[in-house]
Amino acid sequence: MLTNLIQSIIDLGSAAMSMLPLCPFWAMQNSINNIVVSSEVLSFLSWFVPFEAILTIGFMWLQAILVWYLAKKSMRWAKLIR
Repeated sequence: MLTNLIQSIIDLGSAAMSMLPLCPFWAMQNSINNIVVSSEVLSFLSWFVPFEAILTIGFMWLQAILVWYLAKKSMRWAKLIR
């Protein structure tokens, strides 16, 4: 019974994730990679400044901050914290 409940929660979560749109930052990351490859100066610069890593880390940081603020607001709404 517990395994069925857990499986239904996992199925519900995967169904919800499939309805979400694709990440808009992937298109930006691909366009930056195309610019870096096509431009000789930017391809030289990419050896010293990892654009792809900067975008990935920045996006993860933004997600973490967003989760924190949403949790904080929901706890304030539930009056768990001040």
